[in-house]
Amino acid sequence: MPGWLKVGAIIIFVLTLSHNLRALNLDEALSLAQENCPLLKQQSRWQERAHYLYKSTIDAYLPTLATNLSYQRTFESSLYSPGRLWDNQYQWDLSLKYRLFDGGYRFSRRKQALYDWKQSQSDVEKIKNELMAEVKKAFFEVLARREILKVRQQACQIAQRNYRLALARKQAGIAKISDVTQAQVRYTNARMDVISARKELEQAMADLNSLIGWPLNKEAKVEGRLYTAWLKISLPAIEDLALKRRPEVKKQLLEVKKAEAAIKEFRSAYFPKVDLEVDYNRFDSQPDLSQREAALLVALHYDLFDGLGRYYKVKAQKKVLESVQAALEETKRRTRLEVFKAYKEMQKAYANFKIAQELVKEAQVNYEQVYGEYKVGKGDVIALINAEMNLAQSKISLVNQKLNYTLSIVNLEKTIFVKSLMGSIK
Repeated sequence: MPGWLKVGAIIIFVLTLSHNLRALNLDEALSLAQENCPLLKQQSRWQERAHYLYKSTIDAYLPTLATNLSYQRTFESSLYSPGRLWDNQYQWDLSLKYRLFDGGYRFSRRKQALYDWKQSQSDVEKIKNELMAEVKKAFFEVLARREILKVRQQACQIAQRNYRLALARKQAGIAKISDVTQAQVRYTNARMDVISARKELEQAMADLNSLIGWPLNKEAKVEGRLYTAWLKISLPAIEDLALKRRPEVKKQLLEVKKAEAAIKEFRSAYFPKVDLEVDYNRFDSQPDLSQREAALLVALHYDLFDGLGRYYKVKAQKKVLESVQAALEETKRRTRLEVFKAYKEMQKAYANFKIAQELVKEAQVNYEQVYGEYKVGKGDVIALINAEMNLAQSKISLVNQKLNYTLSIVNLEKTIFVKSLMGSIK
């Protein structure tokens, strides 16, 4: 095969591989998850159901139009004339009925249906918020596992270098065979760590694929970074934001409004009912229905006394209102506490991240010092291996602390119900 043909084949192979390895950023992952989440689809159907039920309550404000067609035969039966036909009667009527006034019953029922619909919307938003948080956690977990894999690969290369140095010193006659075997054991363990890190990355990618609706074994180039800058935002500001945006608070506030509307529903029983009815009748003993009749009726109905049920139902619903108002205050209390804890957790994660940065610098200096001493014959291999392991562990700890800090921000975003707080990071 000519050289130019080989080069062309390699280029085509690389382009095909890069095309198959799809890039995936956080916004795209969130969008895919919302499109493919079964639980979100299920709750959306319930939200649509509540919307249709709300629309159906308009019927109470519309008139009722009905028609009736009948035929009646009357027979006279006696001792002297058994089964003699007495009369035929044909009748067709058209009636229009409309309730003019019901004391606010229809209005309160429609309001309660509206609040049910809005509560179902809050349920959808809650599931969406939790889904976004899960996707973010899985996305950043993939980024962290990818960084850890790089750290493990670097540690494997350093362990290999230490092993080769010990082997060279042994061949030069200035190191013991135990130095070689100990360095070799460490190198073997480092290779095992690389395998474990690679499999953990694949598992993290499977978690993300499961959430966004991709095949579990699908590979993707995840584009993004873990957060390392301090999030500048005040605690009172995010508390107020959470109380305004949290679906749980909104849903409980709607529960209060539903209870208030229910009181008006029960109070409507104290008011009269006013109905309007228009009837048009055609009837005759012959099918031509030559007789006509029209009537207009305005009726007022009022129950002067029907027991004490109306009174006690209103009293009972007032207690329901007091109960849901207390539940609203409890929801706000829990929300404030969750925001406070999430904010403090973020502060703790950032402090640990800064310490982990210092630890990496110290471990790097320590390893370079021990490596130089061992290279010139002033140190032992145990100190070199420990220094290399401490360096690798400090780098992994740094990645984990970056992940913890990032996840603490994700948790804070979930707690205050915002898509992203990154606009506050400078």
